[in-house]
Amino acid sequence: MSELIVLGLVPGTQIRITFILWILLMVGLVFGGLVWLGHRTHAFRNWLITLSLLLLTRHQPELK
Repeated sequence: MSELIVLGLVPGTQIRITFILWILLMVGLVFGGLVWLGHRTHAFRNWLITLSLLLLTRHQPELK
């Protein structure tokens, strides 16, 4: 099995892993990770803004 991996063949399939395929896979994973991180950061930022607004309005002195 190690010979197949060294040759770039996925065992049991006709898929051959080339350098270009490896680079495209890594670029896709990095891009997907950045999109996911951006989405998570945006959600965290919205949560932080909402929490700070709630705390500010709760500690606001009442008007007489």
